Amino acid sequence: MTLCLTLRKLPYAFKVAADAQAVGPARRLVRERVESLDLEQQAPSLDDLELLTAELITNAVVHTSAPCVVCIRWTGQRIRVEVTDTDTRDVKATVPPTNDEHGRGLFLVDVLAAAWGSYREPAGKTTWFELAADSEDPLLSGTAHPSADCREGQAARGAVEAIYSG
Repeated sequence: MTLCLTLRKLPYAFKVAADAQAVGPARRLVRERVESLDLEQQAPSLDDLELLTAELITNAVVHTSAPCVVCIRWTGQRIRVEVTDTDTRDVKATVPPTNDEHGRGLFLVDVLAAAWGSYREPAGKTTWFELAADSEDPLLSGTAHPSADCREGQAARGAVEAIYSG
């Protein structure tokens, strides 16, 4: 795969309806687009890509009751997914109590993404995450975003796996 080919296919953006039923097709579209890039060794975990994409789109749809826009970018080393919505509130990853049914989305993003954040737009905000190549685990390689400590990251990844397994 050549850089030129990647640049012709990205960035890629699309609108998602303000409907929870639109989340599944949107996350699959993101996966299909990334698969079409043939990134080979640089490809991120497609399961993580789908999960984190679904979390950001779900947050946008649920908290705004308005459509959002999803944009996929290639940084040269990572896939970046951006979700722009109409909510101007800042976002923060928190660890919810274990018995809460909601509130784990940004926690998952914080644990699984190589980097993530948000910034304000004139009519809302954009929340984004980046995924590194599947072989580059930011929690184990020490390249995670500055707030992540390796041991805390490994413990958090174990907590995430416990939540979604069995």
